[in-house]
Order: sequence, then C-alpha cells, then structure tokens
Amino acid sequence: MAISEFAAAKKRTRVCLWGEMPDTSGLEEFTARGFLPEPFTVPKRAPKELAVTDSVVLSQDANNLKKVYRDLERYALKLLAFDCRIYVRVASGVNLQGRERTTVVNAIRRLRLPGAALRREEWDSLDSDLREREGFPLAPYICVCDASWTWGVIAQMIADNPAGDPPNLDLQPEAVTAKGAKLKLNTESTLLVQRAFADCSEVHLRRMQDGLSGVNVFRAYAKLTAGLDAKWPASYFVKIGARSTIGREYFNYQGHALEYIPFYLAPRLTLLRCGLGAREGIIVGDFVEQAEPLRDSASAGRSIHALGTLFSRTLAAWRHDAKKDEIRSIGQVLAEFLPLGWDVPAARKEILMRDFGVTPDVSGIRQLLTKCNAKPVLIGTIHGDLNPSNILIRLSDAILIDFEKLREGQPLVYDAASVEAGLLVDGFAADNREPKEWLESIDSLYDSYKLFEWRIPCHPKDGSSWFYDCVRQVRLQAKQVELQTGQYATALAIALVRKSCNEHIFRDRRDTLRAAAYVLGERILKLVVTEYGKRVL
Repeated sequence: MAISEFAAAKKRTRVCLWGEMPDTSGLEEFTARGFLPEPFTVPKRAPKELAVTDSVVLSQDANNLKKVYRDLERYALKLLAFDCRIYVRVASGVNLQGRERTTVVNAIRRLRLPGAALRREEWDSLDSDLREREGFPLAPYICVCDASWTWGVIAQMIADNPAGDPPNLDLQPEAVTAKGAKLKLNTESTLLVQRAFADCSEVHLRRMQDGLSGVNVFRAYAKLTAGLDAKWPASYFVKIGARSTIGREYFNYQGHALEYIPFYLAPRLTLLRCGLGAREGIIVGDFVEQAEPLRDSASAGRSIHALGTLFSRTLAAWRHDAKKDEIRSIGQVLAEFLPLGWDVPAARKEILMRDFGVTPDVSGIRQLLTKCNAKPVLIGTIHGDLNPSNILIRLSDAILIDFEKLREGQPLVYDAASVEAGLLVDGFAADNREPKEWLESIDSLYDSYKLFEWRIPCHPKDGSSWFYDCVRQVRLQAKQVELQTGQYATALAIALVRKSCNEHIFRDRRDTLRAAAYVLGERILKLVVTEYGKRVL
C-alpha cells in the first residue's frame, strides 16, 4: 500500500457501483480486468466488506445534482480511510450547462477531500493543504470522471491505480504514551495501522517524546503473522499525522533522502507500510537503534566528531549540488523563514521583559532583514529543521530524521544556523544558572558580526564549555558555504528569532532559553546591518 498512483499488483477485486448500473458490456469492462462489479448496497458498506473493496464508482444523478454532496459527506471519509478510491461519474445532459461538474468539485472543496483529475482552475480553488499534486494527488482520492469517460476508461483507471493490502481488522494495536499510560488511537489512525501492519497479529506502539510538529511519532513493535526465523522483526518508527504533512514528508524521503543520504545515515522507509487516508496518513521505517539525540550527546561532550560528519558526509550530496544565486540577496532568500504574522508568544514576551529587559519587535527584525543584501548566495537542498532532536548520534555518525520541512533552493548556511540555534535552546535545558549569568557565559560568541573569528574558549569547568566546542565545529562547516561575510550571521539571527517565535509554551526553562534566543538574534542582526552593512552589505 505504498503511497503512489500505481502499484505492481492488484490486492482487492471488488468494485462497488453506486447509482447508475452499467449495461452488460460495461460490466464486462470490469470483469475483463479481474474485478467483480457489485451494487453498493447497505451490506457492502460494513467494515469487513470495505476491507476487500478496491473502489466505489458513484454516478451523479442528473435530476438531483446536489445529492452527490450528501453522498460524499456520508461515506467519503470512511471509504478513503479504508484506502477505497472513489470515482464520481459526472452527470450528462444538454440542459445542465456545466453545473453538474461544478457541483461535484464544490462538494470536494467544501468537504475538504482529496480530488483527482481536476482542471487547473478547479485545483487552484482548493485549500493550499489539499493541493498535493496537480492532476492526480496521492491515493486514495476522489476522481472526477467527465461524462465523456466510458465504463471502459473508468475500469482501466481503477486497474492502473489499485488499492493496497486490505486492513487487518482483527489487529488491535496497543498504544501507550512515553510514560507508559494507555493511549487511544482515533478510528482513522487505527485503520492506518491495520493497513500498514496487515501482515501482523500484534502491534505495540510507544509514543516518543521529542518533536513539536504536531504529528504522533511512535516506536512500533510488530509481531509478524508468518516469519522465516522469528515472528518478531526489528522495531519500526511510525508517524501518524495530517495527510498533507505525511504526504509531504513521504515525498521528501523519496526524492531527496533515500537516494542522496547514505543508507546508514538516515532511516529507510518501509514503502509498502506507508499510506494515506482521508484526513491522516502514516509513514513507517526502520527505527534507528543505539543512537541518542544530538541534544543529549552535545551537552555531554560526545558530539564533536559527529558534527563534522553531519556536514561532510550526511549532507554531502546536497552541498555538492549547490549553486550560486546571483540575483537574490541573503535577506531575500531568508525572508520566507520569518513569515508575516509570526510573533513572540505573550508568555515569552513577559520573560523577555522580566529577565532580559527587552521588548521584542519581530516586524523590526523583518525590516532589518531587508537591509541584508549580500550576494551571491550559495543555495541548494536543505533539511530545514536541523534541531538537535532531528539529529541522532551513533559513535561518530550523524543520522538525520524528520524530512517534513525539507526545502529546495535555499541558503546552505541556514542548516548550520539551525544546528547552532537548536543547541542553544535545547542543550541548556538542564542548566540551572540564572538567566543573566548563563547568557554572560556565552556572550563572547555573539559580540560581533564576524562569527568565524577566534573566540577564547571558556574554562572546561564552566557549564557552557561544551557549547563553545560545538559552535566552533558548526561554524567551521558554515564558513565553507558562506560566499559573503555576514551571511551566516544573518541566517543565525533568523534561526534564533524563529526559535523565540515558536508558539509551543513549555512552562519550564526552555521558554527562558527561547526568549534569550530572541535577544541574541536581534543583537546579531543589528551588528550585521549597522556595523558591517554599509561597507559590504
């Protein structure tokens, strides 16, 4: 059940017909392709029947065009969750004047369903998170079939785009939180797990703590129904989240990670276990064993070699494919990383004013960014979210996870800036020093726009010594992709301000650290603009 329009073999043989029934020759179009066409009667709508149904062909009623909305509203979510594709045959009639197709498209848009075979203007009218791919989105979907499509065309379309493995409805996944408390999955999430692990008799899911992306991440232990040597295979990672988010990360894995990052430096997806429903999706891959987040290894002094590996080996293919952008400045390419509407949350503003005497002004940051016009800029594919929880350290290897925010054509200095900013806001979470004392301990790292100059390290007994070591390694790598002085400083400033704008409130020391990130980001950007900008930028 890989997320794809095309699959190698047909898994289900039933096609249900809803509304108009084809004549004998039309039925033969389905049987000739190995399908069993049957009316979509009430008994066929039971879960066990839907589990073996490939598709449902819904014929719009020319005498009651809007009924299609009620039909989709009632059954579409359930059908798509079972990986049943829906083909809507648009009604025909000389007096309809195009209202028939508009009614179907409007139903898809209003119900927020994934639509396929849409015209460009129809596709443009969908909400942005529903525009997965022009023409045909990821399956399952609702395909709009013009009145000119014959039964043979529809039958061939179904044959070319078969549903995946039937869900194992006898499988009852057990889920717990990171602390072991029982966790109840919603209906669609349960079905996604039953589809992903259809060949298993048991699946145990333990949610992992890290991550602010809004998706549920689990470590999964699956018991295979039949195995060669053992019924318990290696554990998996499982992500369940919004359909658009999961679909995007799946594409990024397929297009950028699996082919360009060495197999031992990024988890491999188990493609046949990945799938989508109506609202949610699931991706499954190898769980990275015997590794720890950079956040933990860095503060313990175990990550210096791995930080070098991160840029020289893990990200090597992306860096080697980089190109010079002679047109856009560093400020222009970074503008999208601080969108309009972003601001420091109110609770964090209070911390900024109380502990640091600073009133945040994110709109002012955007104005400063427009003055950062150093170019050319080295651009290419970047991970986009290199926080210390998305980098796992195993000996000297740096293993990347979570490719949902991967971007193309972006400044390479930003990935390095993300690592430094992430270490600052996550690595000191257990540090119990007073905010001002802690900030003074790292102040010399941020007292100039010339971030690559030598900094006198702090004493090894100081609680910030590990951070100096990591920053030195990160900046050594960042210097290789900076084409004009000040570009890394600009990227670091934006990465720090982004950390302060994160809407998640932790209610612990991490909020203070993110408040401090704003202080440092603003300071660096002002140094770039006022002290160096007139001469180079």
